[in-house]
Amino acid sequence: MKHATHLAATAATILLLSPFSLFAGGMAHDENGVVYAPSEAIAKTVLQNAGEYRRQVALEWLGEELPPSVGRVRIHVELTDADASGQTWAMDNPGRRYHTLWISGDEQGVTGNVLKHEITHAVLATQFPEGLPPAIDEGIAGMSDDANRLAVRRRILDWFAQTGNWPHLAAVLESPLISAHDQQSYAVASSLVEYLLTRGDKNTLLRFARSGKANGWDEALRIHYQIGGVAQLERQWKNWAAEQSASQRTVARDVAQTRPVR
Repeated sequence: MKHATHLAATAATILLLSPFSLFAGGMAHDENGVVYAPSEAIAKTVLQNAGEYRRQVALEWLGEELPPSVGRVRIHVELTDADASGQTWAMDNPGRRYHTLWISGDEQGVTGNVLKHEITHAVLATQFPEGLPPAIDEGIAGMSDDANRLAVRRRILDWFAQTGNWPHLAAVLESPLISAHDQQSYAVASSLVEYLLTRGDKNTLLRFARSGKANGWDEALRIHYQIGGVAQLERQWKNWAAEQSASQRTVARDVAQTRPVR
């Protein structure tokens, strides 16, 4: 899901003044934000779930809840039969009072995984207003995604491992934006975050991300993971990801072999 920290003013105005935003059928609000949705019932459910996700994400990644009304969100919800999607425009200047989230999908999607993914962006942007690098930001938020998206990423990584056609890790780390349609980069970002969490805790990952953005990835890797640079990280990550893929293929094969024949 696209996390847009800097959008052109014209595009922002169009989105904020869209007919959907102006004529949403229901609204709910509390000290941490406001939700516009097709009905008041859905708005209330989204608001309640957003508050719980806010609490969960902050405790998991920051070690404590955000103070009340800090990092407020404005959430625009659209119900659709299309695949669930979301976008976050972080509160990236003092003149803006809310992180703005757009979420679409069926009722389960807009109250569940997609919502938690976007709330993760909002929580991280509240704590780190300078913004985390997209590869790490999306890798962390992607941990909340649904089983179908996670399965797509596993298939992509498995293809990398079996063909040897690995992408360049540096290009993903340096990318200023990961498109919602770029499943390859999502797979790399998610796998990289998962790998780094085997090398250190969540606080180490966040410090590494901020250091990498400010001082360069090679230096950040040496300081926080005692890894010589991006080239060494790429080798280690590829080996680890290939082992994960091989293990998953073995499990899948064993499960298939134990199924009863009909």
